[in-house]
Amino acid sequence: MGVRSLRIQEMKPLKVVIIDDEKPHFQLMKRAIGEKFPLASVDHFEEAGACLERLDEITPDVVITDYSMAAGMNGIEFIEALNRKNKDIPVIMITGHGNEALAVKAMKLGAWDYLVKVPRFYTLLSNVIEKVVRKQELKESLRKSEKRFRDLAESASDWIWELDAEGRYVYSNPAVQTILGYRPDYMLGKYFYDFFSQKERGALGPTTFQTMGQGKPISDLDNRYIHKDGRIIILEVRGVPLFDKAGNLVGYRGINRDITARIRGEEHIRGLTQQLMRAQENERQRLSHNLHDLVGQDLSALKIGLDTLFHDQPEVPSGPRQRVAQLSKMVHGIIVTLRDLAYGLRPTSLDQLGLVQTVHQYCDEFFARTGVKVDFFTAGIEDLKLDSDTDITLYRLIQEGLRNVKKHADATDATIRLVASFPNIILRVEDNGKGFDVQNRYVSALSEKRMGLGSMEERVAFLGGKMRIESRAMQGTKILIEVPIKGKKSGQKEDRSDC
Repeated sequence: MGVRSLRIQEMKPLKVVIIDDEKPHFQLMKRAIGEKFPLASVDHFEEAGACLERLDEITPDVVITDYSMAAGMNGIEFIEALNRKNKDIPVIMITGHGNEALAVKAMKLGAWDYLVKVPRFYTLLSNVIEKVVRKQELKESLRKSEKRFRDLAESASDWIWELDAEGRYVYSNPAVQTILGYRPDYMLGKYFYDFFSQKERGALGPTTFQTMGQGKPISDLDNRYIHKDGRIIILEVRGVPLFDKAGNLVGYRGINRDITARIRGEEHIRGLTQQLMRAQENERQRLSHNLHDLVGQDLSALKIGLDTLFHDQPEVPSGPRQRVAQLSKMVHGIIVTLRDLAYGLRPTSLDQLGLVQTVHQYCDEFFARTGVKVDFFTAGIEDLKLDSDTDITLYRLIQEGLRNVKKHADATDATIRLVASFPNIILRVEDNGKGFDVQNRYVSALSEKRMGLGSMEERVAFLGGKMRIESRAMQGTKILIEVPIKGKKSGQKEDRSDC
């Protein structure tokens, strides 16, 4: 048994209607159909009108109609009658005399095929029926597939939508009512940006249109929409372009997920983190001032007292004098250690001299301690009046960046670039060390609970900025940071130093 025969046997029982006023022709067609489709049922009508009356009862898979009949309507009129009744039934037109104009008219009206009764007609008819049935099965399969998609779309909690090439909604699932408060039918014909906030309508509308015009997928896009009641709803947007057979863009289909709660939660956590970092810096500053102004002054007074203890007592032996001198030296060492500790907690020069000069000093001290030469370049920063949060955070980022160079890089040289480039401040910390695999370092940092890079990212997020790390083995490391300018710019100035 051949593969073709197996496929035929797999077909469901076929229902065929033949409209032909010549019984011998009907019998020959029925026999040919029976040989090809053993399970087929064949109904015969000599007049098309009688067939129309029983179509709902028979529900045929295919109708074969002769064009010319002695009584009633002809084949063309029969197809027109089917169209008026919106009957989606495949029709094969047959005729004893070929006529090109007739064939064109039949096909335009929706006939599946047009056959002339030539010697091989009955074999051709069976083959055409098989093709028609296969196409109908594919069509039914597609219909079921579309229904499955629609059922899924209609029950999905995410907003599934479709736009035309102009950016107007042509489909929206019911989830939009839960997410934005609008009925799905209200969305139809509206532009996608009609539901943006006023700010994003001007900023993102043209950009989104440009992306759509290029036929590119839309991904990782967080948009702020206006709910029917006026609330801001944040949606994660993803979409894919739709093209016709000629490759022309006809629209977009996509899915929007409500991430408002997640974003609000992240903002809340970020706010708490900012409060914690600000409180930490305030406490550092308080401790630094107390150590410097209170304990430091008391120790200085103690040292002076020790140094002058025997000034008016020349009779005191050398032994006690040497012992007091040793104590004075110890107090001096404590004062130096205390000063370094206070400076580490909060450099007083940051408030007195500003960020740039404080970084200069830190570069000098870093080189003295580690032997790593630091090339520090700044432009435009001294012309900005930065708030204290930005000042101390930028200083801590530079401090942490250089600590990482000392700890992990095995570098001999480091470069720091701190530039005001409106609307951002750009910070770059670079070294000529051994480098590392960025992804693996993040994973190991989490498992080993190291805080270096994570602490820097938190500080960058504190200022609403972004950070990127570039590194490869034996090719050094670059840390690139951008934070928004929150100060006032008064002019341009450039400063460069090698530490």
